[in-house]
Formats: sequence, structure tokens, C-alpha cells
Amino acid sequence: MKRWTAWQNWVAVAAGVYTVVAMTWTTAVGSSNAYMLTGGVVLAVIGAINLAAPGMPAAEWIQLIVAALVIASPWMGNFAMNTPGVAWNTWIPGAVALVASVMAVQPAMKVYREHHPMGSH
Repeated sequence: MKRWTAWQNWVAVAAGVYTVVAMTWTTAVGSSNAYMLTGGVVLAVIGAINLAAPGMPAAEWIQLIVAALVIASPWMGNFAMNTPGVAWNTWIPGAVALVASVMAVQPAMKVYREHHPMGSH
């Protein structure tokens, strides 16, 4: 797998950027902006790391966990019930990033195994 070519990680980066940019058209409620900003930035950064250094399954798993946390953030920040519009702007990109991340784990493991064969150490 070449650097900067994994579409799954580009999707995660885009989902993170969307989550951050969505703050401009949603009304902040409580800590919603903090959760959206943190989750979006971390998702974009880990996606970029995975693009720059493919074949790191641990980083792909971290991306998957971050995507799951972005999905959970409306409940963690208590803005899921009162402001569903804001919540949907985290649930949808989080779910998209989660699906893309699940699809990225196996290729990353394959690249890792190709470069680190069993018994080579």
C-alpha cells in the first residue's frame, strides 16, 4: 500500500474535517463545540497519520476507536436529546469514519505482515 492512497483514511480525514466545520452552522449547546472540535481534529489527525505511514494496524484501530467516540460524543456531552441537529452532525461523520476504519484494518494488517514476516526477528 502506497502512502497517501488509502481511500478509507481519506474518508476518516474528511469526516473529521466535516465534524469541525459543522460547528459553523450548528448552535452550540453545552459542551457540543468542545466535543465536535476535539473529535473532529483527532479523527483528521489520525487519518492523516495513517495516510502518511500505511501498514500500522495499531493506528488503524486507534482511528476506529476515535470514530466510535465521535459517535458517542453527543451522549457523553449531553447534547443528543435536546439538539438532535447538532448530534446528527457528529453521528453521521462518526459512523462514516467508523465503517471506513473497519475496512482499513485488514489491508493495514496485510501490509504489516508483508513487511514483518513471522520469525524474522
